[in-house]
Amino acid sequence: MDFEEFLSEGVPLGPMTSLRVGGPARYFADVSTVDELRAGVHWARTKGMPLFVLGGGSNVVIADEGFAGLVLRNSIKGVKFDAGGDVATIDAGAGEDWDSLVEMTVEHGWAGFECLSGIPGRVGATPVQNVGAYGQETSETLLSVEAFDLNTGETVQMDRAECEFGYRTSRFKTRDKNRFVITSVRYGLRINGDPAIKYAELERHLKEKNIASPSLSQTRNAVIEIRRNKSMVIDVSDPDSQSAGSFFVNPVLSSEQFSEARERASHQGVIVSAMPGYPQRDGNIKVPAAWLIERAGIPRGFVLGNAGTSSRHALAIINRGSANARDLIELMELIRNRVREVFGVTLVPEPVFVGFEKQ
Repeated sequence: MDFEEFLSEGVPLGPMTSLRVGGPARYFADVSTVDELRAGVHWARTKGMPLFVLGGGSNVVIADEGFAGLVLRNSIKGVKFDAGGDVATIDAGAGEDWDSLVEMTVEHGWAGFECLSGIPGRVGATPVQNVGAYGQETSETLLSVEAFDLNTGETVQMDRAECEFGYRTSRFKTRDKNRFVITSVRYGLRINGDPAIKYAELERHLKEKNIASPSLSQTRNAVIEIRRNKSMVIDVSDPDSQSAGSFFVNPVLSSEQFSEARERASHQGVIVSAMPGYPQRDGNIKVPAAWLIERAGIPRGFVLGNAGTSSRHALAIINRGSANARDLIELMELIRNRVREVFGVTLVPEPVFVGFEKQ
């Protein structure tokens, strides 16, 4: 395979991301098979060139200078399923559109993805950060992944346990960060299963709609409506949706840290009696980052130059039309500093930062 036939030079990366910021890739190629991926990796290695593998672009911030190496966009497609008994097994290529897969499973009456509706991006991203929303997580239905090992040049299979899932994380974000490229994912869904209605906001929304026993389809529609009301569904007519979704991970604190955060904020005049905290199985407490951000003095619709927070959700940093990456980073740091000053909590960004020092 002559990989150079696949290459383009100076390709703008911003238009391939939901934030629509960032400079060009020195070299770029779309890869649609594992062999093409392997050839691209080999080409970059022989040239001594840095490599980045791009997915759907919904959770990434590209530096204004772009990326001085090879960007491979993972477009490995293909969906196969085997439905028998109580379980439908689905094998999906990493380059498949995630929400289209969710829609297909809901139409078939297979439960397990319905609360993950409306999330932009591609299948390959779901195991990396254990994508979750409204009471569901990827780890609940994932059976195994196939991944390309950049260290060995071989494909490997990993089951759920081997992925080492945690809250919004996995081994692919921690000890093996930048080692594996997900090429396909196998999921197991419940045939004719009931939707997972475990999230209070979703419960309230369905109750307001007078839907007592929602179907999978009704649950999917409700989740999308909730997300759309927060501008968390990409919509060209909605400027608030030009974002990377939730920009920060909801912090998980020990009970001592939770008490310390309340005490610290109360000394600064913040009313903390209603500070939300959701107990986790390990005894820690998850706190909504959006609540911390707003109480730290960064409201919805906050503006800093060409960047801002969504007018519908303080957790989303948006491109107000002509922002560059530096604008977004400046606002990110302002938010983190304010929350740290008020609560003593350091927010961790969710997006992947490409082309500049780790944030």
